[in-house]
Amino acid sequence: MASIPFPKVHQLNSQLQFDAVHSSFTLNRCDQNCDTLPGQPRIKLNTTEFDSYIHRELSTPQLDTLSPWLWLVSTPRSSHISPLHHQAARGRRIIVVENPQLHLVWSYDQIYIKSIPKYLLSYAFWQYLATLPDPLQQSTIGFLRTYSHLIRYESDFRIAIGKDCGLIPNDNGEEPITWERFAAFIEWFDKMDDAHVNPQYHYGELRLTRLNICARVFLGKLTFHHIHAQWRSFLGQMFTPLLSLFAILSVILNAMQVELAVEAGGERWKEFTGFCHYMCMLVLILTACTISLFMGMIFFMFFHDIWFARSVMREIKKGRLTNAEVMKSGVV
Repeated sequence: MASIPFPKVHQLNSQLQFDAVHSSFTLNRCDQNCDTLPGQPRIKLNTTEFDSYIHRELSTPQLDTLSPWLWLVSTPRSSHISPLHHQAARGRRIIVVENPQLHLVWSYDQIYIKSIPKYLLSYAFWQYLATLPDPLQQSTIGFLRTYSHLIRYESDFRIAIGKDCGLIPNDNGEEPITWERFAAFIEWFDKMDDAHVNPQYHYGELRLTRLNICARVFLGKLTFHHIHAQWRSFLGQMFTPLLSLFAILSVILNAMQVELAVEAGGERWKEFTGFCHYMCMLVLILTACTISLFMGMIFFMFFHDIWFARSVMREIKKGRLTNAEVMKSGVV
């Protein structure tokens, strides 16, 4: 049986008890009149449905498959997670989700965060979890470790426990959960290194636009996650670059058309013909320079992100990167 990440004295939920009889392990409610998982009244303990639910709620099979390529999506550092108060400072709206594969996935002005279920705060549940396959426990440790970065200050705790977010339970079944008690609990997960978590949790926040691209290449899926599950929205993303291309080609063709019209003017408009000729060349040169600059910026940011991610990975392998602020990208 694997070890429990925290001592029983720091548990934040005491509604469960773990029973081990020979090679049989069961979870039961301390209240004998109830047989459901805390916070999940539809899930009965010690049933096939219960085991399926635990695997579904805690495992991330798609991200596990993508883990060798997540350095293309995010900085390969588990501490690359902004606290909740800083998420607001960056203009991001927090969206609470239950799907663990969307945890810490962000897109433009919003970030998805999975709330902490009540049962994960129970020492007895972790005793039961230790009897299950190691990857499931590693995934759960990685999930809770992210909260050691999300909630670093009391202001973060107030955001997490507020009605608008509800990321952590308000009480342990008997008394309110305070900032001091939560900090003592989550500190144990902050001490866990990457060897104790799934490869997915070696990374912090994940960019949805890049995840969608990786899903098409490595998972054979159209997208990793639809924000607007409509063909109109999907095709709309392609409309802007196509419209830009059409506008650029129109400028070039109009300039060429003007040049041909000027050439047909003969000697009568010689001075004006020379002016139009130079203006056409100037438009074409400016268009080419603008396109080159724009494409250069895109390629620079793309290759800079790859270089930075590979640099962080090399430093981690060499054991040189121990502080979350040692390396920072200058672009994103």
